[in-house]
Amino acid sequence: MTFRAVCLTDNPQLRRTLRRSLQSAGSEVEFATSAQALAERLSAPDAIEPDLIVLDPQSRRALDLTSIATAQVMVVGESIDHEDSLSLLRGRTLNHLFADPFAAGAIAEEEAFVVTSGKLFQRDIFGVEKYLAWGALVRECIVQSYDEKREALLEVAAYAADVGARRQTVARIESVTDELLMNALYDAPAIRQGIGRREQQIARAGGHADGESPAHLRYACDGRYFGVSVRDGYGELRKDDILDHVLRARAQKGSPSEKPSGGAGLGLYFVITSVTRFVANISPGKATEVIGLFDLKAAGRDADGCARSLHVFQTP
Repeated sequence: MTFRAVCLTDNPQLRRTLRRSLQSAGSEVEFATSAQALAERLSAPDAIEPDLIVLDPQSRRALDLTSIATAQVMVVGESIDHEDSLSLLRGRTLNHLFADPFAAGAIAEEEAFVVTSGKLFQRDIFGVEKYLAWGALVRECIVQSYDEKREALLEVAAYAADVGARRQTVARIESVTDELLMNALYDAPAIRQGIGRREQQIARAGGHADGESPAHLRYACDGRYFGVSVRDGYGELRKDDILDHVLRARAQKGSPSEKPSGGAGLGLYFVITSVTRFVANISPGKATEVIGLFDLKAAGRDADGCARSLHVFQTP
């Protein structure tokens, strides 16, 4: 099966990077000369829409994204910190924001282009190991109770310290893992059962997990990145939920570097703003896997303000 990607950017360096990355993932790659030319191609009566469209910030503003019917869209050079990024992500086909790969202190995005496009083309979306170097040993455990969660957090934090993560990064890894496990053990089953936010908060505070499906925790390190994933058996998370959580937390005007204690909404915002890369893999009604990646080589301001790349994958 042939996969096709069309890229719209005037940046020659980005064009070279995209050509290498997308071809590595098994896609044919072409470049549109202008937003108007791409729009005309998409609207032609006999047009075959590509599988993937890649835009830089300038071209995405020039292109009417509502004209894209089925192709997945990536925007390279923006993050959730941009003013209109949340409204941009409300679009049905736009599910991936990449930080500027050429900015000072930016994480290496070229490997992420390969992983993201490969997941889209192959429709194989689950697994933290996809974001780590081949050979990295993935540790995993099943968590079904509050006590098991506490033991798992100690193991994750100890391993992060053993592989050389800075103390601040270890604390961040532990807090993000805690939040992801809380979401899987308490919030996901509550949503499935139709329980409101107030009841979710009470369940969290009491430490009682009412769900029948345990949380599957997996974590690994390849020397550069530390990856953590938590998978539940519900598949109730949606992209709009994630964006609503971010909006709600922004309205609180709290510090994203401090883990909130007020429930899933603020907690997800904390997760997104604490990781180098946020990935949500969703099989509706079946499973949700949230992955957080941490750049262990980031230091100083780069460690505090990592590129907030965000990706949402969903199976049919």
